Amino acid sequence: MKHSRELKLIFSTIIGVYIYFQFTTAITYAQQIIPVKNQFIMSSNNNAEMMPFYWMVTIVGGCIAVTLTYVSWRKYKGEKKKQSERDSNS
Repeated sequence: MKHSRELKLIFSTIIGVYIYFQFTTAITYAQQIIPVKNQFIMSSNNNAEMMPFYWMVTIVGGCIAVTLTYVSWRKYKGEKKKQSERDSNS
């Protein structure tokens, strides 16, 4: 049991470091592509550069929506099963 906890901690740390480096690389790359001045004025060129961001928002939002739907469905089925067990015991 103790080894399992340590492995989870090590695995979580490795994943965290990996995600950190991925985000810092992406942020550095984005800072090199998009100039800092005139950020408030959107042109057609900036819309093309924003497409990966829109894809990322869509994918992450979709994953969150699917996860919440699945959890809600499991909760509904569990409550329905619990209620049917209560009714059969009564």
